[in-house]
Amino acid sequence: MFAAAGVYPLLKPLWLRQAFIVVATGAFVWLQEPEPVQLLTLFGFVLSGYAAGRLLAWRPNSGLLALYVILLTIAFVVLKRYDFLRLVAGDTLVSHALDLVGLSFIFFRQIHYVVDIKQGEIRDLNPISYFCYQLNPFTLLAGPIQRFQRFNEDWAALRPLPADAHALRKTLLRLLLGVIKVVVLAELCLWLAFAPPGVDGLPTQLMTFYLFPAYVYFNFVGYCDIVIAAAALFGLRVPENFDRPYLARNMIDYWTRWHRTLSFWIRDYIFTPTYMALARPWPRLAPHLVFACYFVALFLAGVWHGATWNFVIFGLLNGAGVSAAKLWENAIIARAGRKGLKTYLENEPIKWVARIATIHFACLTMIFLRPESTDQLAYWGNRLIELVQSAAGG
Repeated sequence: MFAAAGVYPLLKPLWLRQAFIVVATGAFVWLQEPEPVQLLTLFGFVLSGYAAGRLLAWRPNSGLLALYVILLTIAFVVLKRYDFLRLVAGDTLVSHALDLVGLSFIFFRQIHYVVDIKQGEIRDLNPISYFCYQLNPFTLLAGPIQRFQRFNEDWAALRPLPADAHALRKTLLRLLLGVIKVVVLAELCLWLAFAPPGVDGLPTQLMTFYLFPAYVYFNFVGYCDIVIAAAALFGLRVPENFDRPYLARNMIDYWTRWHRTLSFWIRDYIFTPTYMALARPWPRLAPHLVFACYFVALFLAGVWHGATWNFVIFGLLNGAGVSAAKLWENAIIARAGRKGLKTYLENEPIKWVARIATIHFACLTMIFLRPESTDQLAYWGNRLIELVQSAAGG
């Protein structure tokens, strides 16, 4: 990468830099998906977004948009092999061996792309910039979820973002710190979290409760530091994804700090449209409908993270957490008014108690991201499927 970053500024014509990015993107995807069937399936999935975008640019119809999103979601669920499919179709839909790289992030970017085209916010339909956006090596594997408009602005220039030697040093320092977070801090937390029972007399379960979330944080935030810094060397702005999430005072605040690009995507493309669709015909119920919208949005975010049953529990807990935070806020307003809410939020002792409670709830949700939870819930999920199939057969 450093060799490529050193050569890249020497490529003066824009078309040459764009060609460099195209070749690098193609090579990266091919290395990730060397099997022809997987490569063609991934290409077809991405191509459907561009085709739908062209159609919606020509005819911006809500029905066509809804139909495409439904079909895309079905394809995504089948390709991801969600466990719940066994409840309705046995092993038929999950027996394939396709494992497509970056599919979850491509799925969200694709919905953003077609929705924004339909709303007239995207007008440049260049297929090369679209495919490089969707398969961007810096964001393909684990995000952050970039918006097409910003990528397209950078695509039109592709000038390395560090403007001087000082900015370059800061960028390289961030890249180094990202590597340290992933390779040293995250791995240390993971080793300590699952160390043999009784190490140094410390309660292992308590260590795991706190240190596994620390591993997830350092691993993910370090990865984001690496890709944000590396992309800057090639003239691409990758959005920030974290803002001190463990200082959040409730689960709504937590999700505006943790995986921020996911949270903002959920806000713009799930929560707000769902709430508006329900609140307009039933305005009197709007204060109550907001809880359901929060729950559904965060539940779907949890399920999006993975195809196994443990992610369903993860989504349910986060959905309940954000709904409870909104319910508590409304209860304070009903009792003390907006002024009382402001006083409550500014109270330092309450703020720290809320932060500690939020940290513990976030750690609780991450129990269901641990490997043993995946195995245990897979076992019970399979038992449930067997019971359902047995009842249906009887």
